[in-house]
Amino acid sequence: MSEEDNLGENNQQNGGDYDQGIERIEDYNLSHNYLFRICLLGDAGVGKTSLITRFCDDSFKMSYNNTIGLDFRVVTLKYKDIISKVHIWDTAGQERFRFLALNYLHNAHGFVFVYDITDKNSFNNIETWINTALDKNKKSVANFLIGNKCDKEGERQVSQEEAERFAKEKNLFFLESSAKNNDNVQKIFYYFTLKLLEYYSNNEYVEEENVVLSSTKAEEIPIIRPGENKCKC
Repeated sequence: MSEEDNLGENNQQNGGDYDQGIERIEDYNLSHNYLFRICLLGDAGVGKTSLITRFCDDSFKMSYNNTIGLDFRVVTLKYKDIISKVHIWDTAGQERFRFLALNYLHNAHGFVFVYDITDKNSFNNIETWINTALDKNKKSVANFLIGNKCDKEGERQVSQEEAERFAKEKNLFFLESSAKNNDNVQKIFYYFTLKLLEYYSNNEYVEEENVVLSSTKAEEIPIIRPGENKCKC
């Protein structure tokens, strides 16, 4: 059985495909139940900005200016009657700008650690990014490992098997993606939001020192264990 089949089987057993019932809302003034902060971390050039731009604007460029410090985009997602406003933070990968983003890490609800499958060094550096993030934030709910640029299969330096083993070791959800071809990009942010909803629908949610409780339960959010989410692109 392929990993894609395995992912599909797990989803089927737990209530359907990952994005059943979740949708993007363009009304930015709509009141929300939750405000989530997702932070992308990784070396410069791995495609963090391109992933965010593809998801938010459905566009792609071959090159982007380096992020200085921290930038963010906001999307509103609806799952059943639950409205989530999601802040997606794009952080600098270059060392000389990195310190500007570090003070924001403790506010994130979870992290997306991104490497380039054609750049082994960017994968090797993921452990440093994990240590940096979790040193600043010990309460992150969900963390993902994303191997970007899987459209460049012929230039691959990091195998899916190696990345999956690392993800399981670090208790990370794992996917490969291509911002260029729009492979698995929506899945990253939709599934991340579902995992946060799954957690906070059963736990106290705190926003700016005010306790916000949702009366709507998200029982049908599929549960897939960290390290089991490898998808072919």
